Amino acid sequence: MKSSIILPGALFFMLLSCNSSVTSPTGEASELIRINQLGYYPQSVKEFVLVDTEAEGFKVIDHEGKTCFEGLLSRSGRWEASGEEVMLGDFSAYETPGSYRIYIEPGMVSHPFEIGEKVNLAPLNAAIKSFYFQRASMPIEERYGGIYARGAGHMDDRCTFHPSSGKEGGTLNSPGGWYDAGDYGKYTVNAAITVGQMLNLVELFPDVVKDAQLNIPESGNGVSDLLDEIRYELDWMATMQDADGGVYHKLTAKNFGGFIMPEAYHLERFIIGKGTAASLDFAAAMALASRVYKDIDPVFAGESLASAEKAWEWSLAHPQVVYRNPQDVNTGEYGDDQFSDDFFWAAAELYLTTGTVKYLDYLMDNQEPCIHQITNSWKYFIRNTGFHSLLAHKEKLDPALASSLTGKHLELADQILTGMESIPYHVGLDHFEWGSNSDVLNQAMILCYAHLISGDPKYLTGVIRNMDYILGKNATGYCFLTGSGSKHVMNPHHRPSGADGIEEPVPGFIVGGPNDARQDRREVKYASDRPAKAFEDVMASYASNEVCLNWNAPAVFVLGYLEQVF
Repeated sequence: MKSSIILPGALFFMLLSCNSSVTSPTGEASELIRINQLGYYPQSVKEFVLVDTEAEGFKVIDHEGKTCFEGLLSRSGRWEASGEEVMLGDFSAYETPGSYRIYIEPGMVSHPFEIGEKVNLAPLNAAIKSFYFQRASMPIEERYGGIYARGAGHMDDRCTFHPSSGKEGGTLNSPGGWYDAGDYGKYTVNAAITVGQMLNLVELFPDVVKDAQLNIPESGNGVSDLLDEIRYELDWMATMQDADGGVYHKLTAKNFGGFIMPEAYHLERFIIGKGTAASLDFAAAMALASRVYKDIDPVFAGESLASAEKAWEWSLAHPQVVYRNPQDVNTGEYGDDQFSDDFFWAAAELYLTTGTVKYLDYLMDNQEPCIHQITNSWKYFIRNTGFHSLLAHKEKLDPALASSLTGKHLELADQILTGMESIPYHVGLDHFEWGSNSDVLNQAMILCYAHLISGDPKYLTGVIRNMDYILGKNATGYCFLTGSGSKHVMNPHHRPSGADGIEEPVPGFIVGGPNDARQDRREVKYASDRPAKAFEDVMASYASNEVCLNWNAPAVFVLGYLEQVF
């Protein structure tokens, strides 16, 4: 392990050589035990939750049912968000690699889990590979996609300019890129933060994903498969810039299509809108890409920087061009009317890439509050993305600015940890809005950077606790990563998964998670009225069970970070 962990104190534990069997290891898992269904690093914190059940102790049993560890449960309190009385089990002291379950008298067992090195490598690979399955304008071939092979959809070679784009007639060739979510639209604002968060990971750890690691068409070309996958989106984004530097907002039909495969979709596609948010977020992502790709493809890096600076200049001349859906357009809006954070992110990336003083001056004169606003990360996590890039390059900053950013970031991270200790599940979130799982993951990303700049293992413990939540230690009991875990989501709001005739959904997606607003309650019957349980694994539940690029991106960052520091 490359960084030590502070393990929470357990009331009692016994390390045992695995001895007499207590139960069949194949018994049905209890829904009352909530645990990370994938696994734990040997030296990491290891916790699980038992709800609405009185018990004193627990055992860790191996694949033969033999007892390997014993500990006492501690009373964690009532979580109003889930309506549950919670007890916490801690087996952090047990570090022997293997396959295990939790056993609680009189015969309750958990879902199986692993203890071992590289325990998050498989979910990391799956979370990245999901972007390949979202590629537009090309077929998913069987040799790369297996049973999820499909035809090419949306060549997007003659997309009509909608009047909101500022063009009168004509078409644009804009192929490639990723489908944004469960629908078939492509959206610049969300693309920008998605590639930005994953490029942050590569900038910290250039070798985090190797060539030929993911089995995608570009594997074997000598470039990281993650950078190859991101490049597929960046090349599409480049087509969305107008000649004057401004950037178009989205490429969609006027309405959402049905649950059909991409190759069966024939609605007319439009280039819609052009505005300040799209232009600034494009500028930030392209400036960041220019740094990361400079030694891999200098020509592309130079073109990316030039397009970023052009988008910045357009935005300075058009600082308040708000996008709202025209009356005849009903696809995702990604609307925003407050751009100070978008300017901040763009200035941060442009300064770090160019060293030009005017961008630093902008940062010094227009500092943003160091906060974490939940929901709609494409809108509210923009400023944090700027902070993260700056923190990773503190040596390029004025010492006073570097010190201020460091102090404010650690203060924010400490607030997250304080909240985590007060919530019985030991997770950093107890307010659930649209895409709440991305809020949990973005919190974890904040904690990763706190660990990076401080070296304090308490932040890494917080990262693991939030990832445990995503992978099963939550009030629904689901592993929220499709295709992973014993109880994983089977019916995401994702058109290819719903239309391909395959029982298992396309793997590797983070679904939105509990959403107390339940905007789809007319179509979906929720079994619980508790915020932390406001989730239904049904295809119709776009409010809780859709997939989206910007929900996968922080998962890629966090899983990749953990794989690098352990």
